[in-house]
Amino acid sequence: MRVELRQRLVFGSLIGSVLLVVLTWDAISDRHWGALVLGVGAVILAAREFRRLTVNRAVHARLAPLVVVAVGLVFEAHLHDPWWCPEHAGAARERLAASPVVPLLLGLGMFWTALAQMQRYATEQFIASLGATTFGMLYLGVSFNLLERLALLDAAPGYYLAQAEPANRGGMLLLVLLATVKFGDIAAYFGGRAFGRHRLSPLISPGKTWEGFAFSFVGAVGGTYLFTALFVWGLGASPFNGWWQPLVWGLILGPMGVAGDLVESALKRDASVKDSGTLVPGFGGWLDLADALIIAAPVAYLLALVL
Repeated sequence: MRVELRQRLVFGSLIGSVLLVVLTWDAISDRHWGALVLGVGAVILAAREFRRLTVNRAVHARLAPLVVVAVGLVFEAHLHDPWWCPEHAGAARERLAASPVVPLLLGLGMFWTALAQMQRYATEQFIASLGATTFGMLYLGVSFNLLERLALLDAAPGYYLAQAEPANRGGMLLLVLLATVKFGDIAAYFGGRAFGRHRLSPLISPGKTWEGFAFSFVGAVGGTYLFTALFVWGLGASPFNGWWQPLVWGLILGPMGVAGDLVESALKRDASVKDSGTLVPGFGGWLDLADALIIAAPVAYLLALVL
């Protein structure tokens, strides 16, 4: 067994176990502090790696506004949790929902970035640096904001018909999303290694194949049904109200693992680096681990609203 593959198995299992324990506790307790801590930590580490990618292109992405805005977006999502103000939760959540917090944070972040860029570098790479920093705010901040919102999502009235409605549907969906994209990613990796013949995107990621992409559907659907069954068995509740919904969820979100990896591969190839960082042996950096979730987050939240 190659050293890299062994490291992937060891560290992937360790990280997966920690995520499973923390997010399962969140789903059971319906408090979601674990998702908040994990989201803030992941955003900070990923922002540093993102800036490193831009520096390799002589683009001066501003780390301070990127981190502040991205972390602020994670906290903004968590403030929708009624636990913050249980006695007046309804009114507080309505006021928060009516406030343009997300565009306000992004607008202030762009203004801060423009001022910092002009003061430090004048007009040198001004458009590229401002664009890179703003893209980082969207790529990391908005995606993790939506992941946090997904964890807090309640079932719509009557969603479970005559059955009792669990208060933690969002927590279950976040865990199912992790299983969906990671099982799809694992199936694509091993399926591509075993049967890969036709390259999917040779200019961006020569190792990706259409055969591996096909296997991602199998792994994603299997992971979705597996974790849904585990919730039914362990908690007596399901994040879905029909047998067909996990199938749709897996078929749509599974390929997001491949898409997320391709997006990050394009960033790394443009920066002429193999990995986004060196923090996670066998994987590279935190961006290399979270790329699938970052791209899947908006689609997952949309599916959670319509399924």
